[in-house]
Amino acid sequence: MLFLITCPVIGQVRETKQLTPADYHLWSTLNAEGISNHGKWVSYSLAYESNLDTLFVKSTDTEQTVAFAKGFNGKFIGDDRFGYMLPENRFQLKNLGTGKTKEVNQIQSFSLVNDGQYILLYGIAIEGKSRMAIINLNGDVIETIENITSFTLSPKNDALVYCASDSIGANVGLLQFGKKIAKTSIINSNEKLFENVVWQNEGNSIVFVGRSVNSEAFTADTVLFYRIGDKQLVQYDTSTEKSWPKEMVLYANFSSSLGISDDGERIFFKFKKAPEIGKIKNNSGVQIWNAADKDIYPLWHKYGNTENDPRLSVWWPKSGKFRAVGDAMHPSAILNGNQKFALVYDSDDNKPKHKQEADRDYYLVDLATGKKSPFLQKQSGAAYQQIMSPGGKFVLYFTDRNWWVYSFETHTHTNITQNSGVAFYDDLSDQPEEPYPYGLMGWTANDGSLLLYDRFDIWEFSLDNKVIAKKLTNGRESQQIFRQPKLNNLNPGVLTSKLRVIDLTNDVVLKVMTIDKNKSGYAYLNKDLKMESIVFEPKLISMLLKAKDTDYYTYLREDFNEPPTLVMKKGKAPSKTIFKSNPQHGHYGWGAYKLIEYQNSKGIALKGALFYPFNYDPQQQYSMIVNIYEKKSRELHEYTNPSLLNGAVFNRTYFTSQGYFVLLPDIVYEIGNPGFSAADCVIEAVKSTLKIVPVDKNKLGLIGHSFGGYETNFIITQTNMFAAAVAGAGVSDFTSCYFSIGKGEKKPEAWRFETQQFRMGKTWFEDMEGYQKNSPLNAVSKVTTPLLSYTGESDPTANPDQTMEFYLALRRLNKEHIMLIYPKDNHVIQIPENQMDLTGRLSDWFGHYLKGEKRPDWFKPQ
Repeated sequence: MLFLITCPVIGQVRETKQLTPADYHLWSTLNAEGISNHGKWVSYSLAYESNLDTLFVKSTDTEQTVAFAKGFNGKFIGDDRFGYMLPENRFQLKNLGTGKTKEVNQIQSFSLVNDGQYILLYGIAIEGKSRMAIINLNGDVIETIENITSFTLSPKNDALVYCASDSIGANVGLLQFGKKIAKTSIINSNEKLFENVVWQNEGNSIVFVGRSVNSEAFTADTVLFYRIGDKQLVQYDTSTEKSWPKEMVLYANFSSSLGISDDGERIFFKFKKAPEIGKIKNNSGVQIWNAADKDIYPLWHKYGNTENDPRLSVWWPKSGKFRAVGDAMHPSAILNGNQKFALVYDSDDNKPKHKQEADRDYYLVDLATGKKSPFLQKQSGAAYQQIMSPGGKFVLYFTDRNWWVYSFETHTHTNITQNSGVAFYDDLSDQPEEPYPYGLMGWTANDGSLLLYDRFDIWEFSLDNKVIAKKLTNGRESQQIFRQPKLNNLNPGVLTSKLRVIDLTNDVVLKVMTIDKNKSGYAYLNKDLKMESIVFEPKLISMLLKAKDTDYYTYLREDFNEPPTLVMKKGKAPSKTIFKSNPQHGHYGWGAYKLIEYQNSKGIALKGALFYPFNYDPQQQYSMIVNIYEKKSRELHEYTNPSLLNGAVFNRTYFTSQGYFVLLPDIVYEIGNPGFSAADCVIEAVKSTLKIVPVDKNKLGLIGHSFGGYETNFIITQTNMFAAAVAGAGVSDFTSCYFSIGKGEKKPEAWRFETQQFRMGKTWFEDMEGYQKNSPLNAVSKVTTPLLSYTGESDPTANPDQTMEFYLALRRLNKEHIMLIYPKDNHVIQIPENQMDLTGRLSDWFGHYLKGEKRPDWFKPQ
């Protein structure tokens, strides 16, 4: 069963130009950049492959547009000023009302401070030092500071601390921004250099480190804590403090290794074992690989063992008390939301591992007493499966396919999702590992409740007295998925980082899409918890921005045959087009598209995206290229610029403009049979497509990259349906890949088969027959399809040896095959010259075998 989603009338005759590579330079990529406070102006940029990018500001009421050639990092300041950077380290400030512009040279970056009252200009560094200037909105310089080595803005952007040094000495200074700028000297010294300023989350205090002027970088030995309110500075000098463990050195030269508790009572910093001087090393060069090692030799040789990992400590400035939080048994630590407790663990526990990340055993430490007690055993080591509440009351963790909450007050663990009647994990996962949760949206104020995702909806779980679950959206009923557009993640660069609090008393903007990705848009949950739509269309809607002080929104809208358009929506008024990109699009016969439906041999309903050739004529027979990688139909509404710079992404516009149909089918998998699953779904998709469009069944091509490269390798061992195939960076032999070490992760590759994408679900020893059956190399003698394969010589993800193995097998069997190895290139071909070369050779390959074009010279054997 097939149906048309949207397209021009198929077969409609209109005069168009032929699209050629000479036209590709006309295309740009549109990005929504910003919107002014009241929505009077919007900014957007056009990026070209030639790097001749342009930044624009346009009035939302008139057609007034201002262009800034090669401008970048533009920011609105209020409603009538716009600051931006230009090449050659130039900053400009434009008054949009008067048109006047002020320029400052030798500027590396700029920031807005105190809600845009001032602009901070950070000069280019010379010998590690810079000049900083503070200007007002008229461009007048209010304050300058010389010899800056680093600076950090407060969380509210209303204050700044800088470190500076010159031949006389070093100093740390504080600037507080109000009607006037208050300047305070925190410390001056001719014996110490200072660095790594970290703010307390509310901006009430700072902590930084110091080191001797004669010491090497990153060798700080002193922690300094400054309270802004009473201007008190306290130091912890590891060289003199008796509480300091003498075999350790301070490790606090990064923001992720230094922090302050919310109440300002505790300072956190990391330390590690001092390098052992005079230790006898293995100088023979012999590598010792022990099968019982926690990690294999390349990994532990590069990163060391966990006994050398940095450990967390806590210092109470008022009393001078110091305590190690991490220890030799459990060196790693995660602070809870109010920084009164920590979870500690050793990432080497439960190794040797056969997963991508080993399970962890967590222990709970009370920082006040130092008491450590068991908390969770064999907990997943994957990210965001144990999360601290911002207020410090709870730990949320995912185990046994449910979300649990631990209360610090009652010391109880509660399964909060078991009686909800829906799955909060990926119940559609077709990978062997335990399914991942759909995720946490966030917590409400004072840890009163938390918001969780199921497949469709957002649920609120109240935690005040007893657990009460409430569904806030109706996605399951409408087959729509609701998600927060901006991910609510922790900042790994901040030791005391916590998730943003979700304020349900104000509008909460949500991304909305149908389950098949056919429609998308945005809505907001109002303060009455009612859903109000902003935009929802059978197109791809993205990059929503909201004005700070009004309900004005901008977003991008695009479709396969509709270039991205910047659109504005004012409240409930009709939307308004601000800018349409790529106006030349209309001069070419872009073609149509369909969403097809089909079934695999097991009766599972699937979909695929079918794209028509340019200037389609229903009376003509066409060739078709099938591009594969798991589920591809979700790309239905994506607009693709024609380009020669294609590394891994199959540029369907390039090929539809050359007269090909392009099919992107969905694939579902049976655990233990990834190859046969792919072959089954792809073959059935092609059969269904041949019934409804004029494609020559003898002129079919197949292409895939990475896992899609493996699928391509396998499919051509099972069918002679395809006249030509291309496999990029594809695995060819399950056995040799299983017993290999990933160049990037430096881990055995077995986990990819046992628990992840290759979906075998068992060890090689448990299912040798299955590994052999699903390995393209074992059936390579059946290949009749001419194959072009390619790989990056430095690919860290899919070993180029896998491409080589298939090449050697096809060579030995006298099959028609050419392999391309791109020097110094990666898993995704990244070097522009290589990208253009690959695109040209793909065109040659399919052109010859699917369209009967002349055999290129590079096909000839040497």
